[in-house]
Amino acid sequence: MGLLGWLCSEEWGVVTKPKVSEKSNEKPKKISVFRILLKKYFDESLALGIALALVLFVFPWVRIWTVSQFELTGFAPLIEQFKAFEKFSPVPLEQFLTYHGMIGLTFDEPVLLLCVLVWSIARGTDVVSGELGRGTMEMLLAQPIRRRQLLTAHASITILGLAILCFLVYCGLSLGIQTNSTPVQEASNIRIPWINMELRNPMVSPETRWVPLSTLTSPTEFIASTINLFGLGFAVMGLSVMVSSFDQYRWRSIGVVIGIYVLQLLLFILSKSMPSMAFLKPFTFLAAYQPDWMVRIVHNSPEQAWHVLMGDRATDWQETLGPLGYTFVLLAMGIACYAVAYWRFERRDLPAPH
Repeated sequence: MGLLGWLCSEEWGVVTKPKVSEKSNEKPKKISVFRILLKKYFDESLALGIALALVLFVFPWVRIWTVSQFELTGFAPLIEQFKAFEKFSPVPLEQFLTYHGMIGLTFDEPVLLLCVLVWSIARGTDVVSGELGRGTMEMLLAQPIRRRQLLTAHASITILGLAILCFLVYCGLSLGIQTNSTPVQEASNIRIPWINMELRNPMVSPETRWVPLSTLTSPTEFIASTINLFGLGFAVMGLSVMVSSFDQYRWRSIGVVIGIYVLQLLLFILSKSMPSMAFLKPFTFLAAYQPDWMVRIVHNSPEQAWHVLMGDRATDWQETLGPLGYTFVLLAMGIACYAVAYWRFERRDLPAPH
């Protein structure tokens, strides 16, 4: 009967009676273990998500405000000094003299990329090796839940968080474009009669007036780049989950993922350094992250924003894919890595907790 039952027996003057439900037909509520896992992963990622969300929303607005304080045509002599490095840029350097080109550079900023990679790597490596390292995986799997359900619950929260972070980047860009103005110099011209020609008046200095940034560029030009950013985060996330499903220690999983990313970055730089190294481009997934190029394509031909293939407009084999095609490559990589992670986690033997 146990100690509690003995203490509550009639020998101690206490008669225990079973509790009878007031509603005999009422069935006990069943709490889904899957929902409990969703809440667990949500609580674990909440603090990191809020911190990254604040940075990813404020940073684009601050950067656009900084860019809007200058008249970009004055940077033309400076751009000419960097002509030798144009081969490392996916677009001509003259695009950086336009506001849509300068705003598009936001997607290459280390702060923005670091925040997305921190979320993808930190949350992705935690699902298996993180639980094993803390000794909580055995306790989780002791519940009536399958292993693939555990991965699905974790993926649901992590992918949703990544989508929210990328959406906040776009919101920051949109807010910056809608709320900032930029100086534009207007020169005084002289019209020459009979030949219908205008010449600049050298006797009058150009006037500077502030115009809304929204009249020079549109937030819709950056939707394709934002989706491409999500694709990059999803690919790194899938890679992190796959490495985590093979490993036991989270610190080692993080190191492996960062090492793979750095190797991919080196291959990408080499593929851009000289034409003889261009064959390395298909071997790095970072070649599919082209937000600057997408901004140029969307600005010049808005109807091509959702093209998977460029078709006749492709100048060489490296431009065969369209804006949506590059994003599909990153999404396909993430899905493939998740498939390997599911396969490995279903079949591996879990080590005993230390």
